[in-house]
Amino acid sequence: MPIELPSDLAASFWLLGLINNSAYVIMIAGAKEINEGGVALVFLCNVLPSFLCKLTGPAWFHLVSYSARINACMLLMSSSFFVVGLASDYRVKLFGVCLASLQSGLGEASILALSSRYEDPTLCLTCWSSGTGAAGVFGFAWVYVLNTLLGWSFAVTLGVANLLTACFGAIFFIMLPAPDKDPSLDVDSASDSDGVNGVVDDSENLLPSSPSSSADLDPFPPASPSASLKKPSSSSSSSSSSLASSPAPMSCMSRFLFARTLWPYMIPLFLVYFAEYAMQSGTWAAIGFPVTDESARKAFYQQANWVYQGGVFVSRSSGRFWRAGIAALWAMPVVQCFMLVFFYLVASYQIMYDAAFLLVLCFFVGLLGGAVYVNAFNIISREVEEGKVELALATASVADSMGIMLSDVTGLFLQACIYEKYGITGASVQCG
Repeated sequence: MPIELPSDLAASFWLLGLINNSAYVIMIAGAKEINEGGVALVFLCNVLPSFLCKLTGPAWFHLVSYSARINACMLLMSSSFFVVGLASDYRVKLFGVCLASLQSGLGEASILALSSRYEDPTLCLTCWSSGTGAAGVFGFAWVYVLNTLLGWSFAVTLGVANLLTACFGAIFFIMLPAPDKDPSLDVDSASDSDGVNGVVDDSENLLPSSPSSSADLDPFPPASPSASLKKPSSSSSSSSSSLASSPAPMSCMSRFLFARTLWPYMIPLFLVYFAEYAMQSGTWAAIGFPVTDESARKAFYQQANWVYQGGVFVSRSSGRFWRAGIAALWAMPVVQCFMLVFFYLVASYQIMYDAAFLLVLCFFVGLLGGAVYVNAFNIISREVEEGKVELALATASVADSMGIMLSDVTGLFLQACIYEKYGITGASVQCG
């Protein structure tokens, strides 16, 4: 039986997920290099700009084309590698981490929303989620192989990573097929009186398009009633009916009120990411064999995060095979919170203090986090009314960033308190 190769669409979304999250993961993998005494501070800088981008995105994403957003992502990704790699002051390095965070958040919210413009959004979301899961393994492997095994400096490791920027652009602009659906059928379309992203005279649709104008058309415009993708109107009547059936534009207040209705999906995302990133930045950074040895703590931190990313990759790749219901979506974050309490007790009192056993649990933590991620967005794509899916996917992505951001603050104090208990110096904050 011949092996069926993935379609360009599936492969494109998988690779976009892989590369979009790679800079973010590389910064996490190198957190000890950036600021050894404040790993959670690196985590915080790696999520705060992403959170702000996703929080404000629903108010302005419809004004900026997907192509422009991807170009911005490429610029931010490359800049982050250069700033972190070349800076000597840790505060400048943290600024570079912020650039990587902004790139990751802008890319994630944009491509999640873009999936709704294809005929099979579940395929797009599953491949994207799987790619972001693979990014965890890839990012840690990138740092481990180049920095640890080959002995390259962290600056060189980041400099070589600029190859990822070029690949990101090539995949989006060359490999990714044009969307199937007309963005005018989405409520994220905005009609302004000044004509920007607004309804244009539909007599324009009656004019035959020249080859040059078709070639210059951006296949990834912002949601706009004047744009038509792959399904152009063949007559004035179909053109008129298309515009007539387009939903009314939503005000900022309407978007905010709509976002509130997404709480059944956003709360599980928030909780699962709060718990797992508090573990990573707070407790896993303060475990070592022995804990008083800095190299031992660094080794466990890298191993724990690597196997965690393996769990994330496995579960994020399961979207086509297992579809969780809303009850399971809520149950998994509860288990994750229990795991946070367990790891805090392990790090503080060294109960069940066995490296192999703890690494198995780190893998389980990754399974839970990845499963909530892929199922939350798949449920949204199935349950939210079709015209609002694009907006819903972009809006809901803020929940995981909010959970990570608050967990990083929590992680700063968890790490500091465990350090204080064992007389370890170098924490960025004081316990209590």
